[in-house]
Amino acid sequence: MVVLGKLRRDPVWLALAAISLVTLGMFLLWPLATMFGKSLVNGNGGIDLSGYARFFGERSYRQAFVNTLILGAAVTLCSLVVGGGLAVAVARCRFPLAALVAVLPLVTLVIPDVVVAASWVVLLGKQGIFNTLIRPLGMELPSLYSWWGLILVMTLNNYVYAFVAVFVGLRSMDRNLEEAALSLGRPPERVVLGITLPMLLPSIFGGAMIVFTHVIGSFGVPAIIGARTPVLAVKAYHEFVNEMGGSAQMQTTMASMLVLLGAAALLFQKLVVERRQYQMETGRAPVRVTLKGWRASAAATGVLLIVALSLAPAVVVVITAFTPASGPVLRYGGFTLDHVLHAALRAPDPLYHSLFLATTATLAGSLFAIVTAYLIVKRRSGLTHVLDILVALPLTIAGTVLGIALINTFGSGWLVLTGSWTIMALAYFLRRVPTNVRAAIGPLHNLKDSLEEASMSLGVSPIRSFFKVVLPTIWPAAAAAAVLMWVTTLSELSATVVLYFGGMSTMPIEIFQQVDSDRLALACAYSVVLILTIFIPLALARWKLGLKVGAIE
Repeated sequence: MVVLGKLRRDPVWLALAAISLVTLGMFLLWPLATMFGKSLVNGNGGIDLSGYARFFGERSYRQAFVNTLILGAAVTLCSLVVGGGLAVAVARCRFPLAALVAVLPLVTLVIPDVVVAASWVVLLGKQGIFNTLIRPLGMELPSLYSWWGLILVMTLNNYVYAFVAVFVGLRSMDRNLEEAALSLGRPPERVVLGITLPMLLPSIFGGAMIVFTHVIGSFGVPAIIGARTPVLAVKAYHEFVNEMGGSAQMQTTMASMLVLLGAAALLFQKLVVERRQYQMETGRAPVRVTLKGWRASAAATGVLLIVALSLAPAVVVVITAFTPASGPVLRYGGFTLDHVLHAALRAPDPLYHSLFLATTATLAGSLFAIVTAYLIVKRRSGLTHVLDILVALPLTIAGTVLGIALINTFGSGWLVLTGSWTIMALAYFLRRVPTNVRAAIGPLHNLKDSLEEASMSLGVSPIRSFFKVVLPTIWPAAAAAAVLMWVTTLSELSATVVLYFGGMSTMPIEIFQQVDSDRLALACAYSVVLILTIFIPLALARWKLGLKVGAIE
């Protein structure tokens, strides 16, 4: 029986597979189906496509859609140029400061989107540090709240995904291919265009897909910097919270369009990559060339500039957190502990809520991921194939969209979760669990089935064999993924901004509200507390426990 496959002989694993499918079906598929369904219900209760007709017919919705596409394409292109160029330099060359690039993914994890946006407002905003310095000279920067500001900040916040994808692709290439072409007399530029670039296409498109889906679903940066450039994720949120009564049909229509955009990007990447074969021998990466003279200086300067721009948000946030302020006016040169003490001691509830929700979601997500990954790899069947598809689905869903889908499903009826911490933890679980599953799948593919079978042939039960043989193998990857999930959940804003309720504010929500109220010093103080809360466990996991979390090794 193909549907059950290897699960037929194992009632325990069959039950766990059923529980996993029911969990994803109930809390992921059902909300998405409900959201799509409500996008077809007009104001009179009838079923039609009026929501989509209005979406493409009204200028405000159409403009938000076009802006989302332009922003996604522009940031993706810029991220590929910056991240891809940096990856080529680091993967193929040796030069001073190249090791600094290893911290870039770590910096991206530690600094949440909302903190990045707040820091660039402090640095380049109208009352920011840079404008304060050049204003006496009669100069002023163009407004940060514009296309150039959005593209700059979001590129600096997303290029690392392209860098990691291209870097891994370059290091996994077989150098014999390029060496053979060069030995036949082909000029280097033709080797790059004819061999290197085609072999990198899967990595390039993979990185581009990650950047694009992340950008179109991003809420924090567009909400803070893109007030003059409406995008779908922010407009859907505003429609949701509209005090004058936003349209339920239009919020679900916009959310549905975001899902379709993400799915289209994933499908496009899959179609392009699968048109050609990219198989090759791995393990013999090209030798790095040692740069000397002006080339080494230029490469080191470029890397230092990129690292400095990546670290700038953290530096600015720390300085501003200890700067005296009167409302929006910052008095640089002074020093105060009031803002940090307020964030950490006088009003610590958002920190407690963030820690509780992140820990709850991480524990549930890690357990679910280990079981699901094992089912997908070692208990293959029709059911686990469906499970594999479902568990990857949240990767294409923006946090705002997921929040709207959950609210529309569990806001009324027989199962009401709104107004409780449960729905927030559920959203965090769904958003991050795909990463945990993928992390556990890798080591499982490398584990020979014969080891587990030998254990069971000695009379050890399948469950005990799992704990004795399988779990120790996947534990390092699962533990690293759990730390990663905890870190990224602490900084989650896009789903939280839709789902949170009075008395359950989190750190990203508090930062967002302080920035929205022009209290930048207090926002930076909350940011410092959040960064320390994230960085300390992450550093311990990396350097004390040896977990490779968020860096190029």
